[in-house]
Amino acid sequence: MQLLSEYNSPYLFAISLVIFIGLLEVISLIFGSMLSGIIDTHISDSDFLSSGHIGQALHYLNIGRIPSLIIVCLLAGYFGLLGILIQHGWITLWQTPLTNLLLAPVCFLLACVAVHYTGRAIAPWLPVDESSAITEDRFIGKMAMITGHNATQGSPCEGKFTDEFGQTHYLLLEPEAGHTFHKGDKVLIICRLSASRYLAEPNPWPNHL
Repeated sequence: MQLLSEYNSPYLFAISLVIFIGLLEVISLIFGSMLSGIIDTHISDSDFLSSGHIGQALHYLNIGRIPSLIIVCLLAGYFGLLGILIQHGWITLWQTPLTNLLLAPVCFLLACVAVHYTGRAIAPWLPVDESSAITEDRFIGKMAMITGHNATQGSPCEGKFTDEFGQTHYLLLEPEAGHTFHKGDKVLIICRLSASRYLAEPNPWPNHL
């Protein structure tokens, strides 16, 4: 079997996607934000994605239990590896590749099952850095730091704070009208605007953060 053969194209693309997502996450960290954290807050804030059959499917894949980008990487990785291995085994036995119209859906379903059990196994070992896991009362009054670039009223950016247990939490912060937040600003969270967006004001005690 030739690894770069056309019949392996969908599976090689999936593995390339894993590498691309890893590079994208590194770049986002360089610019002061966590891509996975931003995606997770938007998913938790979306009624469409958190309810009905879509919500059940995301729950099965452990979305909300572990970062969504890890889920995507696991799903793409399993899909790619299963496709390449099954094609290799089939060609070894029958000297001809399987049609991907049949194999790709099978690999996707097997990858979903593998992600379900892998996610449950690794979830206890991953740090919990998601804002949706704690109550509103724990956010209000916290002193946070802006990690995104700019935020104005109606256009939030990412911020973070560390709780009394040493856990870091990421959330979207925006200022009141007439104010602008910049990366590195210290702010005080004053109220919740939605499930993942919070209103903040310049921290009156910046030396205490």
